[in-house]
Amino acid sequence: MALLIKKFGGTSVGDVKKIQAIARSICQSKEAGNDIVVVVSAMGNTTNELNHLAESISKNPNSRELDMLLSTGEQVTIALLSMSLNEFGIPAISMTGSQVGITTESIHGKARILDIKTERIKNYIDQGYVVVVAGFQGTTLSHTGSMEITTLGRGGSDTSAVALSTAMGAETCEIYTDVPGVLTTDPRIVPNAKLLNEISCEEMLELASVGASVLHPRAVEIARNYGIKLYVKSSQIESSGTLLHSQIKPLPLKRGSLELTKTVNSLEVLENQAVFSISRLPDRPGIAAQIFETLSEVKINVDLIIQATHDGNNNDITFTVNESDLKKTIEQCELITSQLGGEYNCKTKMTKLSIQGAGIMGRPSVSADLFDTLSQANINVRLIATSEIKVSCVIEINNIPKAIRVVEEKFKLSDTQIFVNPVYKRQDQPEVRGIALDKNQVQVSFRNLPDKPGVAASICLALAENNLIFDTIVQSERITSRKTKDISFTMNKQDRQKADAIFDSLTKKLPGSFIEDGPAIAKVSAVGTGMAFKVGTAGKIFRALAKKNINIEMIATSEIRTSCIVLEKDCDEAVNAIHNHFELEK
Repeated sequence: MALLIKKFGGTSVGDVKKIQAIARSICQSKEAGNDIVVVVSAMGNTTNELNHLAESISKNPNSRELDMLLSTGEQVTIALLSMSLNEFGIPAISMTGSQVGITTESIHGKARILDIKTERIKNYIDQGYVVVVAGFQGTTLSHTGSMEITTLGRGGSDTSAVALSTAMGAETCEIYTDVPGVLTTDPRIVPNAKLLNEISCEEMLELASVGASVLHPRAVEIARNYGIKLYVKSSQIESSGTLLHSQIKPLPLKRGSLELTKTVNSLEVLENQAVFSISRLPDRPGIAAQIFETLSEVKINVDLIIQATHDGNNNDITFTVNESDLKKTIEQCELITSQLGGEYNCKTKMTKLSIQGAGIMGRPSVSADLFDTLSQANINVRLIATSEIKVSCVIEINNIPKAIRVVEEKFKLSDTQIFVNPVYKRQDQPEVRGIALDKNQVQVSFRNLPDKPGVAASICLALAENNLIFDTIVQSERITSRKTKDISFTMNKQDRQKADAIFDSLTKKLPGSFIEDGPAIAKVSAVGTGMAFKVGTAGKIFRALAKKNINIEMIATSEIRTSCIVLEKDCDEAVNAIHNHFELEK
């Protein structure tokens, strides 16, 4: 007899017929001798409709009252599904988040789970019940000591299901949705997108953080941290689905901190890096492709790639290589600039310092803390690259002893969590496993910032303090005659207006700087574990876009992700181009 945790999303429970169909499938699992806990979302678009109701009353509804309203959606579903199961002769009982014992932080709207008291739910299972749980919600103690309803934010039912699996000691959790599993990309954009049999949690975290909506990053984060086998399956057709597996040793579960594990679990230092910056390049399709194809022709393995927003009709591209490839890279840069124009410069004796852990970008204070810690140690950050699982920056090598010490202290890392010049076993994995598209992005640039320690930290801290999530942070290497630089980043569309007051305050503190909003954009991201071990992947991605005459506005990379910011009008064609170039349909 197995304990099965099954979660059904809003489209899967969109109407009474769908609820009854799910009840039949649960009956089959129960009759096969399994213990079952079901987690459900609100029916169809109920949550959106409730949000619209709130907005018709208030443009800025009280967060407590909004949670009270939104939590009713799941309560309708749990009652109807329990009724349906009972009609089929299967004893079932519905339970809200508070009845189950899901306790959270005292934050409304996107609370994290602290603990789940499983005694009551286990008691019902022992009596033969199927327990139907309302996802997306929990409870917390207010400052007055009274119990308050909280919600977990977007994708909260996924989070509820994986957290329940963890608390109850289940080995697997099944997430049922309206697609067969995790696909190579969105089938609405690429009809021949292929079902993936399996994918690592690290790859899924990257995809989920940049627009793949099949799973929420927080659910993947919990599965990764606690070693839960997570299956994504179709609620409409028989399918083996996709298995997500963790590549790290499972963490021990500590009472009262289920979702509050230490975000940063390692520090990596990669020495002997050279930073190359090619500036004043023509801003047109195909330039990035030509550069990185030229480098890959002589087997130069490029690490970080950064392209900031354009300046007039030209652009800059910056990248890092190991100093062992210094001579070859100089020769290729001379060839590139002779063909394309522009100029290059090289800075040696640099080091890449990275903090790593699941869910970093979902907690904007982590990036801010890293930059602030380095700033207070008077360490200037040359380059910045961010992803869902890693934040990297490039600093001068003579600052490394001090940087390791202050970062180690800030994030409370032990000696066993610090890796200098790590050598990773080569993984025979696809260089691109999947492609995600995020249309909910805007591009913002801080222009004419002083080139001194603390500037990036001040921007990130201000955004983090106001709980505004930023991504794809790119710091230009072009330093003007006035010793200024630019920092660009993307953020969610709905957060842009909220940030106006923050940006206004920052520009006043940084004389001469100003904010520039970019055109309507979207972020196209290719993800694959094999990317870190194969020369030329970035060049292939850029060439795929160039063939369709798609210009790249910004570039940001990590070891297993390459993100390109393109004009919104080109985004669907960009996804198709990369998908076809790497033959992911096969």
